[in-house]
Amino acid sequence: MLRTLWILIFTMGITVGLPSTQAARDFWTTAQPTPTYEMVVLEVQGCIYCNVFRQRLLPTYQASKQGKQLPIRFVDVNDPEVAEIGLTQPIGIVPTFVILENNQEIGRIPGYMGRRDFFRAIDYIVSRRPGF
Repeated sequence: MLRTLWILIFTMGITVGLPSTQAARDFWTTAQPTPTYEMVVLEVQGCIYCNVFRQRLLPTYQASKQGKQLPIRFVDVNDPEVAEIGLTQPIGIVPTFVILENNQEIGRIPGYMGRRDFFRAIDYIVSRRPGF
């Protein structure tokens, strides 16, 4: 009789414990929202350095690791869409490369620079971000 009572209590304890165990498992395994990253190139029509970037560096960027993690979007500085971008300060030079995390600026590269310095600047900006 005592053994039967013990087995009954043990079985009920496991059965009763399942929902809370499942809830705890769900709590710990729920994925945190992954930040979304993007690079916005702010440019203006007729900008010589904007065109140089598009011709010389854009294909290399799109094929690079950084290009796959930071999709690129071009926006004219005179476009009303600029107001929707989470910029931390005004644009003083074009092209300006703004790196966004969840539509908030985390860094920028003002002006066109060579390939090596451009990629170094990107790596520096995103080096402390999750997912990179």
